[in-house]
Amino acid sequence: MYKRLLILALHFVLILFILREASSLILVYFLLSPLLILPAFYFYKEAAWFFFGITVLTILGLFVKYAAIDLWPEFLLFGIFQPFLFMMLMFYFGDLRFVLREATVEKEEIRTNLENLKAKFRTRLTSLKHLEQQVGSLMNLFEIARDFSECMDFATLTEFLLKKLGSELAFQRMRIFLALKSEGEGKAGLFKVYDMAVGGVNESERPLNKDEKDDFDLIMKSKSMVRHDRIWYFPIFEGERMGAVFSIEGVKEEDLARVEVLSAYLVLLIKKIKLYETMRELAIIDELTQVFVRQHFMERLEEEVERSVRFKLPLAVLMLDIDHFKRYNDEFGHPVGDVTLKEVADLLKKNLRRVDLVGRYGGEEFVVAMPETKPADACEVAERIRSNIARHDFQVYDDTTKVTVSQGLEFFDAQQLHKNTQAAPKVIAVDLIRRVDEAMYKAKEEGRNRVCLYKDIIKKTS
Repeated sequence: MYKRLLILALHFVLILFILREASSLILVYFLLSPLLILPAFYFYKEAAWFFFGITVLTILGLFVKYAAIDLWPEFLLFGIFQPFLFMMLMFYFGDLRFVLREATVEKEEIRTNLENLKAKFRTRLTSLKHLEQQVGSLMNLFEIARDFSECMDFATLTEFLLKKLGSELAFQRMRIFLALKSEGEGKAGLFKVYDMAVGGVNESERPLNKDEKDDFDLIMKSKSMVRHDRIWYFPIFEGERMGAVFSIEGVKEEDLARVEVLSAYLVLLIKKIKLYETMRELAIIDELTQVFVRQHFMERLEEEVERSVRFKLPLAVLMLDIDHFKRYNDEFGHPVGDVTLKEVADLLKKNLRRVDLVGRYGGEEFVVAMPETKPADACEVAERIRSNIARHDFQVYDDTTKVTVSQGLEFFDAQQLHKNTQAAPKVIAVDLIRRVDEAMYKAKEEGRNRVCLYKDIIKKTS
């Protein structure tokens, strides 16, 4: 308002000056009257219609005053020029306002684009920092994964996983499921499970629970990783068979990429360990009978002898031979003989404990070590084995056959060792095998299908 009053006052001052000077020289009116349009244009631009009306009326009044004195054509043209000049100013103002509006819109667009670019830059910068963290974390995982190569068994691997990953990856629980080969109906569906949590590693053999079975069925259908709630399952297939599964529970969504990298390496490592264990088993397990080969049995027997000596524990050793097996092979053929050997080995294992050792000592000879077994108990086991084999019907192809076995039995009592006796475990083990071998051949000489104790041979000879 103050500004408008000031411009209006200047407008009137200019009019008064024109009235004063143009009374003697009308040229002053021609020179200064166009300036009167400027206040009128300003008030029009500001939409100050009251002030605009006053200025227009004063301009018209001034024009009428001098037109009344002498209305000649040039003066009339000058009167027309003033409205034309005002209209030109209005047109220019309108065009300028349009240009300013367009410039303002363009400016807003530029500002909006700039803000978007700033937001994208901040997002990219945040993403870059996040990627840098992920890359750093992945590099740490690669370093840990490289150390995995030193793990050659699952017990070492699980301990290493729990120890090394705790600081790199937030999780609640990790598990490795290893499918066990079924040995009859009772073993079907069993898994060896390595359960890794904050408290440590728990190893067990068990069937799958209902939730796990449902998840594993999904894995078999999809042939790929499966997520259930907060658990991720990464399968390992051996042809069409699912040999193992690695699972991890409680990881964050942003850690999934690292989990996938880890699981990909673990899948390869688990395959390698399984292959290594298979090769090791092939080296120590007889392919036909699935019991220890002779060399490995002797190594394990030495270990049991050493343990018996250290803790003063009894140890029983049994050797058995299938009676007339050469004639049996000639009559029924070697394929039937092979199946019979396998069934005899199975009967042996069914009549023994899991801690007992069974080995194939020769063609049709088997040897058994029973740790912490007293003589009376060992004799009972030997007689049970003899009886079960003699009563068993061996159904091989279209033939039903029977066989018997002759057995030799010897005992090692560490408590009877003299304090100064320092025989090596290997020497004691070899001597035990020699004695049971003699007892077994004595059983054959006495008519076969019987158990002969080495101590009875000593009594007869003495």
